[in-house]
Amino acid sequence: MFGGIRGGLPALVCAGALAATIAAGCGGGDDESTAKQEPVQASAAGEPAETFIARTAKLIETTAKKKDCAELEAINNRSMTRFSCPADKKLRDSLGKFEVVGVEEYGTGAVVDYKSGQVEDGAAIVLFVGPTMDWGIGRFGILSKPSTGTSDAEERAGYAKAVEEYLEAVRERDCDAYVDITFNGGDKKNVVCKEVFPGTKGLADVLKANPNAKPRYEGGNAAYGFYSLEAANPQPSSVTISVAKAKGPRPYVVLDVTPSPTAAAQKKAQLAREKSRQPSPDMTPSSKPSDPAVTTP
Repeated sequence: MFGGIRGGLPALVCAGALAATIAAGCGGGDDESTAKQEPVQASAAGEPAETFIARTAKLIETTAKKKDCAELEAINNRSMTRFSCPADKKLRDSLGKFEVVGVEEYGTGAVVDYKSGQVEDGAAIVLFVGPTMDWGIGRFGILSKPSTGTSDAEERAGYAKAVEEYLEAVRERDCDAYVDITFNGGDKKNVVCKEVFPGTKGLADVLKANPNAKPRYEGGNAAYGFYSLEAANPQPSSVTISVAKAKGPRPYVVLDVTPSPTAAAQKKAQLAREKSRQPSPDMTPSSKPSDPAVTTP
């Protein structure tokens, strides 16, 4: 766990756990995001977030035998929230009614609002792009009103403060501060400090080796925000930090910190995808009279 936040929450179990912590209301009733946070047009991953999550939901719904789990297991291996395969019948039946309500991509993060058989009133999924340019699932089944299409104007300062406090806690190896600013389910502080917090040591080393590295806000809405943090030493690396508006004593919490592709790697992959869509020279239509496909008067 690069960022040290506990993953592997069973699907939909996290829905109940997060419902008590993540703010159900989206706040900021404005339907327009501020200009700098418009969702990106070109996905940082090899496929749009909506395509990925629809495919994943269909895999969970239709995979009924262990021998057919390879594709779903590949998704599990790069995700924080993982699904048993085959999933239990209740979950498979629920995802048979899976419907995407809204999707927003922000750099290497994304939010998906959806409905299903078990969550007819709606829930959210938080995604991130991993180093292989594939989507991974950070959180699945967060019970909340739809947040896509809402403004982050009133939340940006809170998101920034939460990320700053998180990075400070990791850098200074302060587990008390870390527990206060992160979502760790129902785990007690001693468990988090013993089993989870040590996983942030790698990030702490990167922060100390790159004292001038600063988180970059990629965008968000009234319930979720996303940051990237790039570092040059000891080798080029990047993480995606997802933060959420919350209920309780902490108005904002960091959900996940996950490895992600650097901006340079994203640009290289995007150029490669664009090149692959261009017709090759031998596929360019010819208008020469010698071309048998062209007739002359």
